[in-house]
Amino acid sequence: MEILELKAEKRTTTGSREVKKLRMVGQIPAMLYGHKQDNVMLCLKEDEFARILHTGTRMLRLTYDNKKESALIKEVQYDNIVDRVLHVDFSRIDLDERIKLRVSIDLAGESVGVKEGGVLTHVMKEIEIECLPIAIPEMIKVNISELGLGKAIHVKELPVLEGIQYIPDAEAVVVSVHQIVEKKAVSEEELLAEPEVITKKPKEGEEAVASEKA
Repeated sequence: MEILELKAEKRTTTGSREVKKLRMVGQIPAMLYGHKQDNVMLCLKEDEFARILHTGTRMLRLTYDNKKESALIKEVQYDNIVDRVLHVDFSRIDLDERIKLRVSIDLAGESVGVKEGGVLTHVMKEIEIECLPIAIPEMIKVNISELGLGKAIHVKELPVLEGIQYIPDAEAVVVSVHQIVEKKAVSEEELLAEPEVITKKPKEGEEAVASEKA
């Protein structure tokens, strides 16, 4: 697996006004932390980081001040209005140390149960895994073509990937297809009809006195 390299620069400026200036010139503020080392404030070129994100990789090599550090893209904050990255958090990693992280689950194919009128429920859209950094998958792809009505795919039935361990319970449901429950149609007469209300307990040999609601 090729490890992509991303150039960064250390920054000393803090505060919303200074960070705004960085973004105006195409820079993204970032933070590198972890492995019991000092946090490092960085700034990245927006177009270069966008190129990294487009590849789908989670792991990269950060270079700054003549240093190189292996890091994981831990969190990306977006401005949803203008669709721009606001801030990035990187976590230091050791290439020989297994890590835990969450990856997305991608459904492939069309379920036979859905074709028969069922409803697909994608319960688990992300899953926590444990693996070496070089084995991090872009996503977990699940084929649902054979998923029928009343059936489900569980964690234990996910694809077996070399070096990948799934963390959730093996019986946890990832995706299922269930039958639509149709409600019984109620006529207008049934909606308007009201039950009789017993207002007096009948004596032996007498009929109950009933009244209708006004």
